[in-house]
Amino acid sequence: MEKSHSENIQKLIRILKENAQRLPYININETGNYAGWVTNFHIYDRATQAPVCLNLTDEKDLFILFALASCWTKSGQWQNGACFAIHLKTLEINDPSYWQDYNRCMQEKQSRKKHQEKIIQCCDLQRASRAISFRADYYDSLYVLANSWDQIKRSLKESERNNDYRSFIAYMSSIPGLGYENRTMKIKIPLLLRELRIQNVYKHIPGKWCCVPDQRVRSAAKDERFSISLPAATNSITSILKASETIYANFHDLYDLPLFAYNDLKDLWDES
Repeated sequence: MEKSHSENIQKLIRILKENAQRLPYININETGNYAGWVTNFHIYDRATQAPVCLNLTDEKDLFILFALASCWTKSGQWQNGACFAIHLKTLEINDPSYWQDYNRCMQEKQSRKKHQEKIIQCCDLQRASRAISFRADYYDSLYVLANSWDQIKRSLKESERNNDYRSFIAYMSSIPGLGYENRTMKIKIPLLLRELRIQNVYKHIPGKWCCVPDQRVRSAAKDERFSISLPAATNSITSILKASETIYANFHDLYDLPLFAYNDLKDLWDES
C-alpha cells in the first residue's frame, strides 16, 4: 500500500538524519535539529586545520552572514558565495566600514580572480567543489550592504524590542542592489532569520519565517510523495513568508533543509 504524504515526510526526515555526513550543507545538532549553515561550512583553513564558521554574536561575522545571503541571491553554485564569505573572514576584511569606500570596492572587484585562486590554495574545500568563481556583482552588493549596515542593525534591534520582525523584513526587502543586478533581496531573508534564530543572537524570531522557499525546495515540495502545496512563486515577500510557514509546519526546526536535500537523497529512497 502506498504510504501517505505525512509518512513520506517522516521518511525523508529519517533519511536526511541518517545521511547527514553525505552532504556539505547538512549540520545536525545533538537534538536532531538543523544547526545552521554557518556553524560549519565544511571548508577548512589549511593553516589551522580548523573548519571555517561564523559566530554571529561578533558583528563582523554577522556582516559576513548578510553578505553571504546577498551572494546567494545571484546565480551560480552555492560554493561561490560560501568561499567568498570565507575570503572575507580569512583576510579579515569583514568590517562594514572597509566596504563603505566605493573606490576600495572597485579595487577589490578588479582583484577578484586573484582572490578566488588564493582561497582554493589556502582552504581545503573537502565536500565543496573546487571550481570557485567570485562574481563581480558581489562587490557592488557589498558596497550597498555596508552603507545600509547601521540602519539594518537598528531595524534588528527594533524588531527584537517589539517582538515583531516585520519591520526588519520590510526594510531588508526594500534595499535595491542586494539582489541580482539592482533588485532587492527577498527570497534569502528567511535564511538570515534562520541563522540568527539558531545562534540565538536576536530573541523572539519565529521559526515559521525561517524557511527559504527557493526553486529547489518548491520542486521537492510538489513531488507526489509529499504534495505540499505552497503559494505561487512570486517575488512578493508576503508569498515567500506564507510558503515558509507551510514548510515550517511540516518540518519544524529542520526548516527547509529536508526539501532542499531531497534531490541529493532520493536515490536512497527505495533502500530505506
